Amino acid sequence: MTAAGRAFSVAEAQFRSSILEQHEESDGAVAGTPGSEDLALSLFTALSALLPEAPAALLDSSDHAHTENPSRSAQSILAFSFGEHAGTVSHTDGVTTLVTTAGTKVQEQPFFSWLEQNWPGEQRADGQRSSGGQAREQPESHEDSSDTPSFRLGWVGWLGYELKREAGSPVKSSSARGSLPTEEASLFRATHAVVLHHHSGELELQWLESASQDAATWPELVRQTLSQLQFEPETGSLSELEHHDHRLRLEDLQSRDSRRAYLATIEAAQREITAGNSYEICLTTAVTAALDAIPASEPAGSGVELFKTLRAQNRAPFTQFLRIGETEVASTSPERFLSISQGGTLRSEPIKGTRPRGRSTAEDRRLAEDLATHPKDRAENVMIADLVRNDLSIHAIPGSLRTERLCAVESYPTVHQLVSTISARIPAGTSRARVIADAFPPGSMTGAPKISTMDILERLESGARGPYSGVAGYFSSNGAADLAVLIRTAVLTGGTESRRLHLGLGGAITADSDPEQEWEEVKVKSRGVLAALGAQFPESGGSDPMLQPSAAS
Repeated sequence: MTAAGRAFSVAEAQFRSSILEQHEESDGAVAGTPGSEDLALSLFTALSALLPEAPAALLDSSDHAHTENPSRSAQSILAFSFGEHAGTVSHTDGVTTLVTTAGTKVQEQPFFSWLEQNWPGEQRADGQRSSGGQAREQPESHEDSSDTPSFRLGWVGWLGYELKREAGSPVKSSSARGSLPTEEASLFRATHAVVLHHHSGELELQWLESASQDAATWPELVRQTLSQLQFEPETGSLSELEHHDHRLRLEDLQSRDSRRAYLATIEAAQREITAGNSYEICLTTAVTAALDAIPASEPAGSGVELFKTLRAQNRAPFTQFLRIGETEVASTSPERFLSISQGGTLRSEPIKGTRPRGRSTAEDRRLAEDLATHPKDRAENVMIADLVRNDLSIHAIPGSLRTERLCAVESYPTVHQLVSTISARIPAGTSRARVIADAFPPGSMTGAPKISTMDILERLESGARGPYSGVAGYFSSNGAADLAVLIRTAVLTGGTESRRLHLGLGGAITADSDPEQEWEEVKVKSRGVLAALGAQFPESGGSDPMLQPSAAS
């Protein structure tokens, strides 16, 4: 970064008295005005269309208007990388590649080692912030720095499951990745951002100052884009969606594993548990497809359009869309992997245990109660909560580790989930990149104990996971981070003429798991994504003729 780019500029609530207040008051009631509930999505869609080549991300608390936990869904972040300070970093098979306007740098180095050296928020042993060699002016955090993570320009992106190699677990060869991204991790340097603080109604702009005169146009670009937004009502309920004329459709829909193969793998996992090699094994499979647009004359399916479709039916606290190169990640995750506040508070919220939503109020209540009380689901959740406690305890201040919630039921549009919350505090001088590395990958996606179970999964699973089962979010220059587990996640790869979709799915296997019920749980988890695209879960694997989209698609 040049000397001219060292300053960090923030403009808070510039538009509150004009455009933003109009959005809040109308809440979409006036034609041509997006409601405040979906303002982040509308603004991101417009800005990303203006910046089609720029790496971009929307980290969106899309449930903020309805959530029972408002502190977790307090803001939506729109981040972009363009201009003289733009940059991306990717990691594959132990090689890290940094691309900036100054050129490309390739080096053999573990990813988390690179992050430790280049995350501006890292603290030295004396408690002072490291800025990666750059002195950067830091404004006051909008949130309480002691407990709540707050976004300041830094790195944004995803870390794939195969980074588990850095925890000592073997990884399948690159040939097993199929249509997945070749990268094991991909980040971009956020040079420009918009943060919507939902509960205060404030809009905050952030950007890196530049020697270029164009840098000063960011506030004006956002202002103009806000003034030109057009409201497009999102699609209706799932029942209405079945008859919807989709703008996107899935072709060549296939399950990586047939029902018979997956049941056999579950039984193999149970034998490992009986032998004492694991307590719980989070087994996964995947559905793949080609994503096409309607009409066929349009370019292949857009990641933003896919994200809008999924988000409309699956609002969640960690809804995310990321675009870095040809890879696009569209996620409606309800699960926080790990957050780190500026003041050093860690928080993880693992999910284990799922039920579908009921067709009536009585059935819905019964399913939620069954989830809350079923011994198998509670055992799954408690084992993972204990694993997370162990991961966070590695760096925690003695006595600071707490279980804030244990086996609480959270309800989302398509499923009920069983969630626990674990928190701790870390001392000044602790490497925050190392905290994340020692907790990665998410225990809710591996099982327990983590290392031996990952080794079992490497033998049992028939393909790589890619971004699915990994994490995505931000690493702020103020030392804060907030990362979600990539579940309920569709990954798009390939050029504009041929987009491939990968949807990872799975569930926790224990000694008393019923293989048939586990297979049904995989199908339940697929509905939030597939039903939104008018498709049904394919029952068989390979080239079985039953592997076709539903008629609705």
